[in-house]
Amino acid sequence: MPLPPSERAFTSRVKLRQLLLVAALDERRSLRKAAADLAMTQPAATKLLRDLEEAVGLPLYTRHAWGMAPTPYGETLARYARGLVAELSEARHELAAQAEGAQGNVRIGGVTGAVPGILAPAIRRMQAERPGVALFVLVNATEVLLAALRQGTLDVAVCPLPADADTADLVVRRLGDEPLRIVARAGHPLARARRAGADALVRVPWIVQTPESPLRRDVDAMLSAAGLRLPRSVVETVSVVATLALLQESDAVTAMPKALADHYARYGMVVALPVELPAPASRYELVTRARRELSPAARAFVAMLGTDAARAAVKRSRR
Repeated sequence: MPLPPSERAFTSRVKLRQLLLVAALDERRSLRKAAADLAMTQPAATKLLRDLEEAVGLPLYTRHAWGMAPTPYGETLARYARGLVAELSEARHELAAQAEGAQGNVRIGGVTGAVPGILAPAIRRMQAERPGVALFVLVNATEVLLAALRQGTLDVAVCPLPADADTADLVVRRLGDEPLRIVARAGHPLARARRAGADALVRVPWIVQTPESPLRRDVDAMLSAAGLRLPRSVVETVSVVATLALLQESDAVTAMPKALADHYARYGMVVALPVELPAPASRYELVTRARRELSPAARAFVAMLGTDAARAAVKRSRR
């Protein structure tokens, strides 16, 4: 599709080296250091930026005695320049991998709760069906995964999205819901009861995620529906390693998605407590970046996730 004249003029006048300088300047916050990173002199870097401003027809930087600061236009261009640098870096890595015999690569992100029931099965299937594809997996909080998607360092992420998440630059597809379980260490006093009252939960310490996380939102809603509130004695962490270690050393409890709780229960690390609560489900979405073409390997992995989610939904409907 031909570009309109204004876009043709823009793309013909803006040079790659200018955008690399914008990205370096955004990272370094120093023209001298950014110029050094690109092996150019500071006067040459200053001229590049002036030529760039002339090309786009907008002021990108405000000059001060102590240096220069990006204007709102400069911040916008820097965001795209960072994405371009990330794309070029990924292209270099993928080309090198192909030269060594790899058949593509997929960079996958997910929250901890999505690993056992969603990501691990799809990764095993990918390895079986496409053994030549290199896989990278990042497990972290939702906000970290979304930032990595936007920076171009991830191809796909599986996570719950906050209700107020800005998804204008993302493609979001619902994968499914998963109920929560209240868990504790094996041998916990509440684990020995046939049925524990919900009010018993406010008499023990809790380990919860930070307030801005979707899982914390679900826990708060679950307790609120039962007329309960978290006790004062809480530890906030997004680390599952820290959570498991703290559970083993205390009578604390925590909430986990069912697949994650079942995974750790198989190894005797936690037990699900016999507490009935009106628990909301932990919702998982498949997130990719808008206006970015996925590689064939990434498209195949996304298709596998969708197929697995559809099969799981059919199984749940038959129960």
